[in-house]
Amino acid sequence: MKGTLFLLVWLAGTAPERQVVVQERESLAQIAQRELGDAKGASELKALNNLTSDAVPAGTTLKLPPEAERARALKSLESARNAVAQADRHATKREEASVKLREAEAHFQAADYVSSATAADNAWTLLAPGEGSPSSFQVKVDKDGQTTVAVRTGPSVRVSSENVTQPVNPGETVRVEKGKPPPLPEKPLEAPALRAPLAGQKLRFSPVKGQLGPVRLSWYGVTGARQYEVEVLPTRGQPLRHTLNATQWQLPPLPAGRYRWVVRAVGESQKSDASAERIFELIEDRVMLHVGDTDWK
Repeated sequence: MKGTLFLLVWLAGTAPERQVVVQERESLAQIAQRELGDAKGASELKALNNLTSDAVPAGTTLKLPPEAERARALKSLESARNAVAQADRHATKREEASVKLREAEAHFQAADYVSSATAADNAWTLLAPGEGSPSSFQVKVDKDGQTTVAVRTGPSVRVSSENVTQPVNPGETVRVEKGKPPPLPEKPLEAPALRAPLAGQKLRFSPVKGQLGPVRLSWYGVTGARQYEVEVLPTRGQPLRHTLNATQWQLPPLPAGRYRWVVRAVGESQKSDASAERIFELIEDRVMLHVGDTDWK
């Protein structure tokens, strides 16, 4: 098997046609920026609506690109661009892949998203790893028929359904619902950035029954995270682990000593890498009593 793996999921479904009405003194570039998020998409609108001029009268109804087809073409283009950019300049297949990529870009500008995705996939395949680097992935089908594909390492996996193929890159997850084509994959969750305590911070507490604290750990939220897994590792003794929905955790009182801690973000079907590790130290704050001379008699 080559670097690309195709997983077939038998589903069905079509999306309604999208349209927009041109406003007064509005250019194609402005419409493309508003509706597509990219002013360069004006060439796509022009091709899609068979326009011969960039000047479009106000009140004209324009067709917008099929959202799913365009998004999939963009995803395939992204994979192909990365593959060409990372390929060795002297690789025998690099020039051929570059030609295919230019072909895919031209199809995209002409609003031929299916041909664009196909050409981009061909460019990616030319530079994809071979059998020596297999994909590591997981497929799960739940009781409602929803299929989840999570790619861990290795070459991308292609998930196909209803004549729609969606590339899933390492670290990404895609969930395919019954009656629908495969959506865009979820981006890998970022590892949380820690806030407090600061790295190497020494925290002083008066002991209560031989324990110190409490210490509040905090971190920045991660887009797409539903929960966070916190792990605190003491120099001696058992580690503390906790899963919670908030971006902070107040630790129970602990013995004096040094502690290492990390946090992982948890999404619906994936988990991030651990955050950068931090260390804090709990120090017993002893009350010093000073007895001096006195005039009291």
